[in-house]
Amino acid sequence: MVTSKSSWAAVVAIGVLAVSGCSSAPENLNDLEAATKTNQKHIDKFKSWVLPSEDAEKARAKFAQRCVEKRGGTYLPQIQPHSIDQILGTNLTVDDAKDHGYQLAKDADRTPLDSSDKAGQKAYFGDAKNGTASATLLEYSSGDIPTDGCMAESLNYIYGSVEDGLKAAELAPSFVHSVRDKMLEDDEYTKLQEKWSQCMNDAGYPNLTDTNSAVTAANNFQLDEQKRQATADAQCREDISFNQSVNDLAGKYYESAYKRVKNVGSELERIHETASKRVEEDKNDPKSSAPVTSQPSASNS
Repeated sequence: MVTSKSSWAAVVAIGVLAVSGCSSAPENLNDLEAATKTNQKHIDKFKSWVLPSEDAEKARAKFAQRCVEKRGGTYLPQIQPHSIDQILGTNLTVDDAKDHGYQLAKDADRTPLDSSDKAGQKAYFGDAKNGTASATLLEYSSGDIPTDGCMAESLNYIYGSVEDGLKAAELAPSFVHSVRDKMLEDDEYTKLQEKWSQCMNDAGYPNLTDTNSAVTAANNFQLDEQKRQATADAQCREDISFNQSVNDLAGKYYESAYKRVKNVGSELERIHETASKRVEEDKNDPKSSAPVTSQPSASNS
């Protein structure tokens, strides 16, 4: 089982994704191999399919907040950008490192992941006894979510249905993480991390085996030391062309993923088009409810 982390992250983790048994022609991304040739049009198309737009996820979060408030609760979600750079870990620059370290200084000033009361949580998540919904995309399935909560209504409101919302905002973004996980196992990536580790050792930071370990180690530092290490980290990445090399390698896996995801590409395009229209409608006439029609769960029937 895998857990999706979302392009723009979902307001909360919506559910657990399960991969069904593989057929003779797998439709999941568990056995991807790097393509020998890439087509940038394919890569761009893959990204457009699997990443929900920033505007759509922002509008969904605002709807959820209005919906919860209408029901007498408080729920203030924090939506963070769901970007390729963040997922691949290629978003650290020398300038940002000098100013903010590993973004820890910025994060400290942000609203916590969520600020809610009991009424807000109840309104947001809903009650499964009143009905649930789920979705499947390729061989991946979402977990069931209650259809009477503001979370489900937010998906219905922006994406046209709860099922389509789960596909676009939860299941499809998980494909990027599947690509990343396969890339991390690649020998080319391992060698790149070894070059980075040697550079950091030369800069006075031994015992850092990879870029992830650097971020973890920085959690134990005061801000000034965080910034110094992050700056050395960013400079090493620049010196060995780390970000470009990672993006080039990821592109080979995106190419392979494209060949499988294209089977549902037109469906995802339709959902994103619906979301785009709904976002414009929301700007002119924001709603605070979008009731979902569903069948009661088996336990309530």
